Amino acid sequence: MNLKEFYNGQIGVIMTLVVATLLGVMALGADVGVMYYNWNQLQKGADAAALAGANYLNGGITFATANVNAGCTGQSDDAKKAACSYAMNNGLASDANSLTINEPGVNLPVGAPTPNLQVIVSRSGIPYTFGRIIGLNTYSVKAFAAAKSTLPTNSATGLFPLGMQCTSLCDMSKLVPGQSVPFNQKFTPAIGGAPGNWQWWAVGNGASDLGNVVTSGMPGTYTIGQSISTDTGNKGNSGPVSGAFDARMAKCASLASDPCNGGATNNIPTGDPCLVTIPAVDFAGCNGNCNVTIEGFAQVYIEPTSSSKNKGQSGSQITACFIKGVDGNTVTGSSTAPSLGAIEPPKLIQ
Repeated sequence: MNLKEFYNGQIGVIMTLVVATLLGVMALGADVGVMYYNWNQLQKGADAAALAGANYLNGGITFATANVNAGCTGQSDDAKKAACSYAMNNGLASDANSLTINEPGVNLPVGAPTPNLQVIVSRSGIPYTFGRIIGLNTYSVKAFAAAKSTLPTNSATGLFPLGMQCTSLCDMSKLVPGQSVPFNQKFTPAIGGAPGNWQWWAVGNGASDLGNVVTSGMPGTYTIGQSISTDTGNKGNSGPVSGAFDARMAKCASLASDPCNGGATNNIPTGDPCLVTIPAVDFAGCNGNCNVTIEGFAQVYIEPTSSSKNKGQSGSQITACFIKGVDGNTVTGSSTAPSLGAIEPPKLIQ
């Protein structure tokens, strides 16, 4: 036998084995790539569902019943219902077997912050493409995500006793962060066209009670669709109100840029007393003391240089701007309400 012919045959056998191996590796690699893609998409969805639910962990706002997915009505609280509804509505899970929500999460690192909510999403029966050649038919992927929610602790709780004009039906998604929110001495056309003084709410028996609410927030529970009463007279001129207001403004943080004049609206510190949560209502047709309907809740930044006093015909000294709408159907007063300072966004911890 010619030695050259022998070598050529040997190389042919080796190359056949190498090519078959390479094709097998490439095929399995393609399946692994698809598997990773499916897991990554599932993980992103789990992250989003955990963050959606964490917004409701503090108990200060509620998830509207109308928004609860039919498959999530059995969840025990609003945080779980919100996370479950997000997962169901976005096709992350189809039933209870593919979705687990823990509050607090399980098997988290020691010292994980609380309160927290964990979402576990699984998807099974995903077919292999090339793996079938070696007997692999289907596989499963599972994603874990946990998010925490933290309330500010260094500011008062409850709603601030002013109202923001938002024409019914109010859609705060159309408002731009940093957009001016006028608090005039009269209900001018800019804020609804109704005569009268201020947008203070009727919170008690006089200026003293109003001053206390400026400091500590409005007690009680407030829900979208609920009626709320305006107050007559310009109590901003009174000592209890103007003193409480000015004392509050004096404690505001010193920001590098003014959010109401082109500065960043997302860097206001947690607990800053200039950032207040107020009801959004439609003042149109309101004359003096009357009832108006809560259309939503908004966070508004009041300029630290503001004063509550009405300077005659020159107008109110309160200047403010819209920061964001508050997610939720209900805001509760007392110790469980969103603080008057910034509501810290939920953060992923898993």
